[in-house]
Amino acid sequence: MAEKPTPMGTCLISTLLVLMFGVAIPAKAQGDCQSVYDADDKLLATDHRAFSAHSPAIRGGHPETTESVMVGGVTYVKVKGAWRKSPLAVTELREQKAENRKSAKNVSCRYLRDEFVDGEAARVFSAHSETEDGKYDLTVWISKNRGLPVRQEEDIDTGDKVHYSIHYEYTNVALPSAH
Repeated sequence: MAEKPTPMGTCLISTLLVLMFGVAIPAKAQGDCQSVYDADDKLLATDHRAFSAHSPAIRGGHPETTESVMVGGVTYVKVKGAWRKSPLAVTELREQKAENRKSAKNVSCRYLRDEFVDGEAARVFSAHSETEDGKYDLTVWISKNRGLPVRQEEDIDTGDKVHYSIHYEYTNVALPSAH
C-alpha cells in the first residue's frame, strides 16, 4: 500500500475488509473454498451488523473497534461515534471481490470442525491466500442454518501485521438512527 489512509479512511477500509472477508481467495480454488465463497457472497445480499476489533498494527499502534451496518445494500460505518455512509456500493464491492479472487495465488481452504457461536451451530473453515500486496489467513464460522458468517478471525500481513476479530448479527438490523 503506497499511501497511509486517514483515520476516516482506515475505518472505512476496516469495514470494507470486514465485508470482503476472504478478500483474496480466488474463485479457481477447489474444495472447501466454495463454502467460504457462498457465505461471503450471501453476506453482501443480507442485511447485517458487524462488530470488528483489530490489533494495534495500524493507526500508530492503537487498537480500534468498528461497527458497521448494511441495510438494503447500503453500508454505514460508525466513525468516532457518528454514522457515515460508505462510499462503495454493493456492486462495487462485488466487482472488487471478483477481481481479488482472480488475482490471488497460493490459495487453500479447508473445513476444520463444527462449533457453536452464541448458541448457533456453525462449521469452521480456514483459508489462506496471497496477493502482490500480502498474505491473508482467515478462520470463519459459518452458520449451518443460514449459510452466513457469524464470526471470523483474520490475519493480514501487508508489511504491517494486523489481526481482525469480527462478529456478525442478522436480527433486528436497521439503519442507524443518525447518518
